[in-house]
Amino acid sequence: MNIVNRSATCLLVSASLLLAGCANTGSSLLSDTKPDSRLTSGEQAKFFSASGAQGCGAGALAGAGIGALAGALAGNSKNALVGAAIGGAAGCVVGMTANYYLDSLKKDYATTSARLQAMDSDIRKDTDAVEKTTVAMKQVISDNQTTLTRISIQKDKAGFDKAKASKELAKIDADIKVMKDKIKFMKDKDAAYKIALKGQTTNSTAEKKKLADLNKEYTNLNGKITALESEANGLFSQRQAISLG
Repeated sequence: MNIVNRSATCLLVSASLLLAGCANTGSSLLSDTKPDSRLTSGEQAKFFSASGAQGCGAGALAGAGIGALAGALAGNSKNALVGAAIGGAAGCVVGMTANYYLDSLKKDYATTSARLQAMDSDIRKDTDAVEKTTVAMKQVISDNQTTLTRISIQKDKAGFDKAKASKELAKIDADIKVMKDKIKFMKDKDAAYKIALKGQTTNSTAEKKKLADLNKEYTNLNGKITALESEANGLFSQRQAISLG
């Protein structure tokens, strides 16, 4: 039994490290093809990666522990690893549900005024990150659209280099994965802000005005995310239309 417990512990640690790696935006665990560095470097990239990890870390670790424990109790170290991975993924989803931000505000700040001030700082920070991400993403989208257009025109012509085109498409697919991850994270944060704003009970005139201002800031953030998603969807659709056979 002690051997099983030690194995389960080792597996839990390994699974937790694996989950932590998967939390990074644009993880290379799924593909050897690296995405465009403009999507994975700079302050905005660090922000989304760190925030995503923080959002699901605690839930993933707890879920991994439960999953690993179930396998360990069954006396099967393989099941412990599988349980840790499945439990961790489920825990991450729970950690990133739309209520997590409102719950954290209630936990960390005792008054409505303090919560509103914290939200002001957070929304401004996220808006800045979205703006910086939008600049980088638009550049990558434009370059990828140019590449896709060229491949679409040349792919049926004699002398077409299919191997080169396949590598270019793999690179674009890697970019698209990072973009989708970032946009999903933005939308999750957007949903969290929406619920948190609705969950505030204001009493004073100053608090009511602050909440109204925050709703305007949120609307601005939401608009930027929606616009970016729309532009990215154009690239996604263009990529889906191309097949090398």
